[in-house]
Amino acid sequence: MMTSLGLTFKGVKDPRARRGQRHPLAAMLTLLVQALAVGRRVLRHAEALGEDMLREGTAPEGLERPVSDTTLDRLLGSVEPEGLEQEVHQMVRRGLDKGLIRQELFSRGVVSIDGKAGESTPGQAPCEPSHTTKDEQGREYWYPYALRASLTSSAAQPVLDQKLLEGKQGEATAFPELFKRVVEKFGRHFEYVTVDAGMTSAANARVVREAGKHYLMALKENFHRLHDKAWVALAVAPVKVRVRERVRGEWVERELRVVDKPPEEDFPGAEQWVWVRQTRTRDGELPKVETRLFLTSIARGQLSGERMLTLVRRHWGIENGPNWTADVVLEEDSASPSLRGKAPLVLSWLRLLAYNLLALVRTHLPVRDKRPPSFARTMEVLYQGLLGLAVLPESLATLA
Repeated sequence: MMTSLGLTFKGVKDPRARRGQRHPLAAMLTLLVQALAVGRRVLRHAEALGEDMLREGTAPEGLERPVSDTTLDRLLGSVEPEGLEQEVHQMVRRGLDKGLIRQELFSRGVVSIDGKAGESTPGQAPCEPSHTTKDEQGREYWYPYALRASLTSSAAQPVLDQKLLEGKQGEATAFPELFKRVVEKFGRHFEYVTVDAGMTSAANARVVREAGKHYLMALKENFHRLHDKAWVALAVAPVKVRVRERVRGEWVERELRVVDKPPEEDFPGAEQWVWVRQTRTRDGELPKVETRLFLTSIARGQLSGERMLTLVRRHWGIENGPNWTADVVLEEDSASPSLRGKAPLVLSWLRLLAYNLLALVRTHLPVRDKRPPSFARTMEVLYQGLLGLAVLPESLATLA
């Protein structure tokens, strides 16, 4: 099953001349996705993975001889990223249609959208779009920056799509294009969209409501008057829900307060202001308190207090799920296999495929002590499955 992953890369243009081609484009791109998913982030290690799979007879379809790291590097530097988004859409749609991606955390569907930076590299950017910055000594750095949409109502939290931002483009102006694309591809699978403060705006609220979806938007000090007014109103509102749980050696308490938006406040579709205060307490340490405010188009009575608190936590899911995994597990912010040409942009899409594969496999492995297996364990099982040394869950067979 894992030799094909259902990936075809038919929408990606092959930059190579027909004469002298030794390896199919789809086979090499599939190998790169597989290598990223099992932690082989150096191209020489991806080469070795291909050799191992050839020896075991499980190599990607069409790969009949070893592919060198130099060949992979040249490919990454020459191929265009256009068409790769179709593979992400296709993988997620297949998972949803076949019931492999479930919405067990919020049945009516939640899409969370957040920004994600790639590896920061000194010098001038080799490709666009990219962002640039300077350190204290005035040295210039560049990095790819993407706005990503994740289905956080699913335990797998797959990334549905992304938009790579131009150098001076902000999250707020990039939001409508990404959101409309997500609605077009996955609109029937979600009802709510959550965003951080960088995307909070009247224009974006209007876009969400016109699409027939509800929004939950973070409200910070950049909306000075509205933030201060909401803070005063919510600070004296009664606590609607309070929950307390033990998480990784500390007590976490969350409290929710909600008030109706005053009629004189004009914000498209807004119905309520929301306050969530989180207090973390570890033995022998001072409590850590964090308070976040939100505005939402969800009217009073549409969601219970418990469900509203769950919706807020689903937005945190994109930070603790796809973003954390991309940096810590897939090393997106620190270890790029190639910086040639448009390789950073191409790898951004290939990592999304690798993450979605890894996250999907993880949700279908047995749980222990009511917790899913670690990503390290998942990568080990997936690696063994790629070599035919382990049987992956039968429930994933239809993904191919």
